[in-house]
Amino acid sequence: MHGPGHGPPQPRPSGAGQIVLRVLFALVPLLSIGMLSWTALLRLAIVTRRRAHWVVFWIQLALCVVAFGFVMRAPDENDWQMDVGMLGLLALAVASTAFYLYADIRHASRPPLAPGPFGGYAPAGYGPPHIPAATAPRFGPYVNPYAETPVPTPPAPVGHAPVPAPPGTAAAPRIDQVRAELDELSQYLRKGTGSGDR
Repeated sequence: MHGPGHGPPQPRPSGAGQIVLRVLFALVPLLSIGMLSWTALLRLAIVTRRRAHWVVFWIQLALCVVAFGFVMRAPDENDWQMDVGMLGLLALAVASTAFYLYADIRHASRPPLAPGPFGGYAPAGYGPPHIPAATAPRFGPYVNPYAETPVPTPPAPVGHAPVPAPPGTAAAPRIDQVRAELDELSQYLRKGTGSGDR
């Protein structure tokens, strides 16, 4: 019925919970000497749902695997491959932590998401400038937009002034018709109940 799309916005953690998560994911790359530097960027990509953050995550993960491969192929600790691999892992740890903190703080400072006019979710205040927030379309049961639209009256012929109807006469034929139908119905019911009693 509605098709695939973005789900409802996830509630953001409170101020203290957000800071704890930010510090935790900023420390993981540094404490793991770069081997788990991808975790911060994975969290960032999941939280923001931005394509650019997913691309950065996959590039960083590939670089982490390459740097770790240099470390594992080194025949001893004093080999150049060990040095290149460790420098790469440390550089990835610092770079991913810095990028994570920058992007997460920037994402947290944005206003929360609100339903957009065409489904999905857009930041509050965005959208066409001619649709104020109070009159944005609502979704739900179908409402006929033409139900309350008045029917235009044909223009009067040129040279003839329209004849105004006297007040109260427009509703009089309808009332007379309803009254006649009710009288007819009551006579029918009287005949029906009168024949049933005999």
